Amino acid sequence: MRSTFKKLCLVTTAVFMMLLPITTGTAYAAETAYNVKTQWLTARPTSGMPLGLVSRQIELRAGTYGWFTYVAPPAVGTCQNYTGPIIGGTYTWSDQLWPGAPSVGYYRHDAYLSLNGGGAAYKISCTFQLRSDGDYTWGSALDPHF
Repeated sequence: MRSTFKKLCLVTTAVFMMLLPITTGTAYAAETAYNVKTQWLTARPTSGMPLGLVSRQIELRAGTYGWFTYVAPPAVGTCQNYTGPIIGGTYTWSDQLWPGAPSVGYYRHDAYLSLNGGGAAYKISCTFQLRSDGDYTWGSALDPHF
């Protein structure tokens, strides 16, 4: 009986040790949130074209987040990302797409998180060019790191 118990303990320990590398590492419990819009965009935008806008309210827990802008299909550009603390609260999350900024053929994408009632505000930006006209999804994403 004692040897059966000893074998069971050894097998359990071996299984646990084999699973350990799989279960260690960073795991985030909260889901990534998106603020996006899909629309037809031209590859030659000018400043006379209408501004693109998508906005929503979002409740955020205090913590560290990764925040990034994106365009899909991929565009050619320089974009800011933010990884760091964000104060908890209810925010207005806005993404704006400025055609022809800073010049013809470019878009400037500004993303804002503004704490309702004032106080904290965060901003990231991206300037990009499109390879061709077509339907694009653009916006930003918040990835909680907790």
